[in-house]
Amino acid sequence: MRALYEINADLEQILTQVDEETGELLIDPVALDALTLERTEKLEGMALLVKNWAAEAAAIKAEEDALKERRQRLEKHSARLTQRLQDVLAGEKLETPRVAVTWRKSKSVEIDEAVFWENPAEAFIRYKEPEVNKTAVTAALKDGGIVPGAKLVEKLNMTIK
Repeated sequence: MRALYEINADLEQILTQVDEETGELLIDPVALDALTLERTEKLEGMALLVKNWAAEAAAIKAEEDALKERRQRLEKHSARLTQRLQDVLAGEKLETPRVAVTWRKSKSVEIDEAVFWENPAEAFIRYKEPEVNKTAVTAALKDGGIVPGAKLVEKLNMTIK
C-alpha cells in the first residue's frame, strides 16, 4: 500500500508533464483516474479511521463518566457513614481484629470573614495573578477595535461524519 505523499507526488508529476515542442499538457487520463481513485480510497480510509477512533474515545468517555458517577456516589456514602461513625464514637477508640479507629489531634485556622475584612492586614491577603479575558478581547476585535498583541485568526475546522 502506497503512502499518500507518494500518490500526491505521482499526481503532480502527471499533471505537470508538458510537450516540449507545443507546450501542451500531456495527461494520461487512465493513469490520472487510477491515481485519483487510489488517493480517494486512501483519504476515505484515513477519515474512517478518524471516525472509528473518535467513536472509541466517546465510548471510553461514557464509561469514564459512568465510573466517575459511581465513584462520587460511593464517596458520598463513605463521607456520610464516616460522619455518623465520628458522631457515635466521639473520640472513643475502636479496635477489632478487622478494623482500628484511632484519633489524632490537628490544628486548623478558622477565619471570621466579616471581622477579618473590617481591618485586613496586607501580609495575610493573597491576590490572584491577572489573566486575559479572551471573551472581551474577541468582542472588541469583532467590533473593529484594536487590541495590542491580539488578533482574530480564522481557522478551517474539519468535520467527519
